Amino acid sequence: MSRRATAKSLTPAQRRAVMTSDPATGELTGSPATGAALRDRGLAVAYGRAGRYYLTEAGRAVREELREEPREESRGGPDPGVPEPAPGRAGAAAAPPAPDRAGRAGAAGPAGSGAFAAATGDGPPAGEDPGRRAAAVARAWAGVLEIRRVTDGSAGPGPGVPAPWERTRMVWAVSLALEAAGVPPSAVDEGGRRTRAGYRVLGSGEPGAVRVEWRGPAASAGRERAERELRTCAEHLAGCGWEALLYWGARRTPFLLVTPGAP
Repeated sequence: MSRRATAKSLTPAQRRAVMTSDPATGELTGSPATGAALRDRGLAVAYGRAGRYYLTEAGRAVREELREEPREESRGGPDPGVPEPAPGRAGAAAAPPAPDRAGRAGAAGPAGSGAFAAATGDGPPAGEDPGRRAAAVARAWAGVLEIRRVTDGSAGPGPGVPAPWERTRMVWAVSLALEAAGVPPSAVDEGGRRTRAGYRVLGSGEPGAVRVEWRGPAASAGRERAERELRTCAEHLAGCGWEALLYWGARRTPFLLVTPGAP
């Protein structure tokens, strides 16, 4: 039986590649040779026509080991195949997505962390070009599907079910699934007023579940429309491996309770 790879057993180039991997999707930077070496150690897997490498669950565990090391010990020697972090983002790639929570940030990746910022519906309107945002969402969703494939070993054409990694950051994961399906997120201005109708994802107060609401300016947030939109959200989420049930809260306000789907 081969010994499990650990952070201390990696070469400087391998350590750098693991530490600068995408915080959300686990996609590796660096040379193909470094990715192949990590694959041979069970820490990465090749995916797609371009042969990009993504961290496996074991690779993510090693990344956590590296993050826990003292800063001076975690630095390896220079690797010509791995680009240095951009100015002003030192250590950004090492920051994991923030824990699930409802907040004004409207994203699970803190600003400057390098993580994909999933729109939860509690943030300001997106300021980036719609085409660039759509491309970023598509890349993040492709990364999530790869995480699922690596985790459960499924070779089927469907999306599978949420991976353990997703279940630890459900607000982020459900928000991404909705945005990837083309559902618009709600948005708020600096005063906290709703400026756009769309989904809002937040914690439910129940373990293993999140809540999805349909929120918007007063004129666009009627209960009948909210119910229709939430039923559409539920269909999209079901196609992404989540189970969403419609409930009615105070004043007959509809909402979805979303949990991971069964295998």
